Amino acid sequence: MLKDGTYDAEARGMAGFVKAKLTIKDQKIAAVDLDLSTETPQYGQKAEKQLKNEILTNQSADIDAVSGATFTSNGVKEAVVDALKQATK
Repeated sequence: MLKDGTYDAEARGMAGFVKAKLTIKDQKIAAVDLDLSTETPQYGQKAEKQLKNEILTNQSADIDAVSGATFTSNGVKEAVVDALKQATK
């Protein structure tokens, strides 16, 4: 069961750290903000929209890696897992 609130986490991406901010409302992921500014513009940063959509659609960190942005995708996944752990404490 997820507690309402905003939860931040970060994890290693390809070129630096990626950050995820999840807003939980009514025990669901209501919003996802990703900071991929350390990632390459042509791959990592381009994946942001797709990653956000998958997190919201799946309501979890169970997302597919975006082709060409595997390390960024894995970092986002790890950060979302951490944020969701915070929301269940």
